[in-house]
Amino acid sequence: MTEFREETFYITVGEVRLFCKKLEPLAQDPEQPMAIFLHEGLGSVEQWKDFPKQFLQACKMPVFLYDRLGYGKSTPRKEKRGLDYLHREEQLLTQLIQKLNVKRYILLGHSEGGSLALIHAARHPEGLLRVITLSANTQEERSIPPGIEKVREMYEKPNSKLKQALQKYHGEQCDAVFYAWCDTWTAPFFMSWNILPELKQIQVPVLAFHGGADQYTTLQQVENIRKQIPGERNIKILSSASHHPHFDFPDDVLDTICAFLY
Repeated sequence: MTEFREETFYITVGEVRLFCKKLEPLAQDPEQPMAIFLHEGLGSVEQWKDFPKQFLQACKMPVFLYDRLGYGKSTPRKEKRGLDYLHREEQLLTQLIQKLNVKRYILLGHSEGGSLALIHAARHPEGLLRVITLSANTQEERSIPPGIEKVREMYEKPNSKLKQALQKYHGEQCDAVFYAWCDTWTAPFFMSWNILPELKQIQVPVLAFHGGADQYTTLQQVENIRKQIPGERNIKILSSASHHPHFDFPDDVLDTICAFLY
């Protein structure tokens, strides 16, 4: 068992204050890259649960996580989301990485966090070594709004267990977090969203997981990665996994990640 230290802190980037967590092995190779985790559209640092610790134990790599703008304990988002909201957020991610002074890193993103990782990779940042995505969105598709509307019904029920669960992580921002996600991905204007041009520009190796039982998206999302990325891309489809393959099959996911990294 690898011993590690864990710390939480805030980093200010411009006018944005981001809640962060870092996990570092006590006996750490200074040349070891850092894994930066990017959470999903309703997520936060704490909603990764034990997966970051499992990742550290399996891959022996330090992990950095943060509540994205508008989530958890970070600064609330003031502006409404447009078609380019993830591209705008990628600029903040780049500034954060520069402030961390991280020289070598990988990105691991879940759902729209995976989209964010792919957009970042398309800009050829110095120091980015590899990208891992879990159920990444690469385009809007007709299966997404119905799945999200079912979640909206659950959230808006009296004494909703879903809302109570999300409030533990997002506090007073809970409604803003939920409706920013829900209203954007079901909006007619968002049907044209995709990152296909960005995929064509990616040069670092990419490992993409997707569940065959994903409740929101189809395998078209990873087919886009397979067809559009010109370089090394590794597709791992877990036939019975949901939108959260790292929770459904953590051992399979971690074994595949470690083989990809080493």
